[in-house]
Amino acid sequence: MATLTITLSTAASLTGLSKRTLWRRVTDGLFHLQSDANQGDHARVPLEEVLPLSRLRLDEPEALALLVDADAGQPEAQCDLALEFLMQKMPSEAVQWFKEAARQRYPEALHQLGRCHIAGTGVEPDEAQGIALITQAASMGHSTAKHQVHYLMDPMRPRLPPAELEAKLDAIEQKVVLTVLHETADPA
Repeated sequence: MATLTITLSTAASLTGLSKRTLWRRVTDGLFHLQSDANQGDHARVPLEEVLPLSRLRLDEPEALALLVDADAGQPEAQCDLALEFLMQKMPSEAVQWFKEAARQRYPEALHQLGRCHIAGTGVEPDEAQGIALITQAASMGHSTAKHQVHYLMDPMRPRLPPAELEAKLDAIEQKVVLTVLHETADPA
């Protein structure tokens, strides 16, 4: 079976160690490069050597596959990995992965990154930036974002602190999900 490898950038995200520290570990023989050192941040190290230092719990085999896919640049996997970081209370790392997927214009990542900006989750609160990102997601067909943009762009909506605005967006999302579940429920 082939050894799974990840880039030093992904290793830094998982461990919280700086790339400089990771390079020192390579130099000291604690990590074994699986590619040319001239590749810089794209140099690869075995995942099995990084996992013991990971702050992110990756217990399931699917989680390891998700990590490898995210490292390979797949936007859906990057977004899902960001959600894992959020669930495990590492918001700044989540934002970095949302940004990676958003650069590829992945609608869910744009939506989630917008929510992070509105709530100040992993970044400073920035309502205007959050609205812009959610609007981009809506324009790409993201159904929840469409409903949230309708509210966010309402000139009559009150100005709310980040936590209250986030709660309002949560309520809108919950309503959208419940509506879809109701519409798709089997009547039997």
